[in-house]
Amino acid sequence: MGKRQYKSLAQAQSVTELPGTLPLDRPVAVYYRQSSDKQVGNISTTIQTVDMMEYLKQRGWRDTNIVMIDMDAGVSGTKKIDERKGMRRLFELITTAQIGVVACQDEDRLFRDITQIQVNIFIEACRENNVLVLTPSMVYDFAHKDMGTFHARQFRFKSEMAAEYIQSYIRGRLHRAKERLAMQGCWAGGSIPPGFMVDMRKLLPDGRSNDQWRQYVPFEPYVAVINEYFRLFLETGGNISQAIRTIHERGIAYPDPNRCHPPEGFKTFYGMKRFENGYYPSKTTFKDLLTNAAYIGHWTVNDTIVRWNNHPAIVPIDIFMRSFNYLSEQALDGQPNIEYRPHKQYRRPTLEVERPAERPLCEGMIFSQVDGDWLRVGIEYVKRERHYKYKLYTNDHVFDQYVWSKKSDWIDEAVSKRLHDRLRTTFDNKSWEQAIDTYGATYERELKLKESELSALEQSKRNLVTSLETLTDAQLIKDVELRYANTKQEIVRVQADIAALHANNSQLTILYTLRDTYEPTIEQWPSMNLEAKRVILQAFLSHIAAEPFDKHGLRLVAHWRDNTCDALFIPRLPTKGDGFSFEETDRIAALLEARASQVEIAEALPDRKWKPIRDKIFRMFGKEAAVFTPKPIRDFETYNDYIERVGAANDTDDKARHIWRNTELQLLTELLEAGATKMDIAQAFPYRQWTHIRTKVSQLKGQDFEILGDKPMRFKETFEMFIKRMRKEGIDISSFTTETQIDTAHPRRP
Repeated sequence: MGKRQYKSLAQAQSVTELPGTLPLDRPVAVYYRQSSDKQVGNISTTIQTVDMMEYLKQRGWRDTNIVMIDMDAGVSGTKKIDERKGMRRLFELITTAQIGVVACQDEDRLFRDITQIQVNIFIEACRENNVLVLTPSMVYDFAHKDMGTFHARQFRFKSEMAAEYIQSYIRGRLHRAKERLAMQGCWAGGSIPPGFMVDMRKLLPDGRSNDQWRQYVPFEPYVAVINEYFRLFLETGGNISQAIRTIHERGIAYPDPNRCHPPEGFKTFYGMKRFENGYYPSKTTFKDLLTNAAYIGHWTVNDTIVRWNNHPAIVPIDIFMRSFNYLSEQALDGQPNIEYRPHKQYRRPTLEVERPAERPLCEGMIFSQVDGDWLRVGIEYVKRERHYKYKLYTNDHVFDQYVWSKKSDWIDEAVSKRLHDRLRTTFDNKSWEQAIDTYGATYERELKLKESELSALEQSKRNLVTSLETLTDAQLIKDVELRYANTKQEIVRVQADIAALHANNSQLTILYTLRDTYEPTIEQWPSMNLEAKRVILQAFLSHIAAEPFDKHGLRLVAHWRDNTCDALFIPRLPTKGDGFSFEETDRIAALLEARASQVEIAEALPDRKWKPIRDKIFRMFGKEAAVFTPKPIRDFETYNDYIERVGAANDTDDKARHIWRNTELQLLTELLEAGATKMDIAQAFPYRQWTHIRTKVSQLKGQDFEILGDKPMRFKETFEMFIKRMRKEGIDISSFTTETQIDTAHPRRP
């Protein structure tokens, strides 16, 4: 491999030699044109004027030999030669042989003539007066004896192509130019958010370059109105329709843009809609206003923030984010917004009024992960059961697939209880003062550090600007310019850190306020309306992550705004009917573990009917745990109903309280050891099913133990049931036992 051949900077920057000899001794006319007034002053203008002038100088022309023709700003290239002031002047210079070259950025700057009439007139004039046409990629010499015809045909082709594809061609090129400008954080045309104006001054009054050229700066007459709109929106709890009505009722209109003009050198372009009594935002523009990151200083291109803290903010960041979180499902970085708290404006008020249940407290705050994606949990009203539930579906664009659902009351109750616990802990005087002291010291220290960094960076930037005024070496100038750009970028980063510190400190202000009112808040919680509860909850809670577990149970992780988490477990609960509280569920589990009887369990839940209790036991522990013998309480009786029916002092109540009392176990053991038959044992325990007797025998003597005799009763039939069946069928029961023996030895249960 040969050795590397380095080039000098001058060689690298030299222009590519184009064919033909350029008449550097004759003047060159630079023709500049933009199609509309809106395009004037954009990047294309710079390319056609400043850049073209520099290009011609590099080709060898002196400043005195360059003529700028810029009278056709905002004039279409489809117009005739005599319809364009600049083109008329250029044509005069050609026909009078005052110039030797016409220079332009592209052929379409001269003509977009589909008929080719004006193009041919221009070509002929250049040929007769031996005038060349120069673009950065081509030199046209229409008078050349060999190449003239080819050059004329090539020029016509490009002019025709420009005319035929005018829309796509211009749009593509201007889009690139606008995008380049926009990516630099500069206004590139289009509407401007109310409250801002664009600084169009390239130079400041003292002659220095304007760092804020084409950037947003606050326009004070509108700033106060914008902030009032944000305040009213939050005052209505995120209800856009109500906020719009309030704005109109109170007459909070924008200043009249026809009378309220920006200072000289600044530009506004709002495109507002006038109503009967003034200029107001529509519902659509109001929503766009409340989610526009420009109001907190960020710059967006194609709905993407490309420059953070690009210009001064006019809305406090905490106010903006609270409004933003009511409306946007995506965060500022394009990720799912875990703070999204939508106000359900599509509710039908008549249905809401008619429904006896209040909407869920944690609506919009619960997320669940499915196949790696975090999905927001929705809500659904169960009309038959007259309550709301949280419900999660996955959307695969074909059909929704059910994942899980839970009655909303139990989740809201658990979260509210944990919130109150945290309030009591947070506002404990000792803990509170310690937390405030720690946070305050950290905040002040970090803020002081960041402000010192910012001050040093600003001074460094000023020093770099001063040094540029004294440097003459091209390489040194480039180095300083690079350092200046890096310094500006670092300033943006530090400003973002300071804004984040201020935003976090605003949360501390909320805690200070709640500190003085937390006790009344907890006491009055049951009587507070839903919106008031949500404001308090959202001040502390960021979001909730939900995860199913243990067959329809739910594990919740509450993420609080102080960056701590709490795990909450919702056991398997019904989503319809009257659900069981956590305390009731724990009580049932403890009683079952202690082998309590049906009466003992029912007594622990005296206001619940037995069937829901039995169903709860079945769902929690399975079928076998839900079978009780004896079972004196009927399915649709509560314990209180049962006591009222049989009397609190009834002797049978003691018998029913125990599944197998010690006396019963002793009697069963004696019968087995004495070789009693199946009929003898069944008759000794007339109110127990044979299946349970057989199970107890297996527990005492083993599964292989064999009981003598036949078993005339059915497997799940008690001896009492067997006797009743025999009587009903008219069969003599004397061969089994005597009626007196049954009635006296084992009194009937109620």
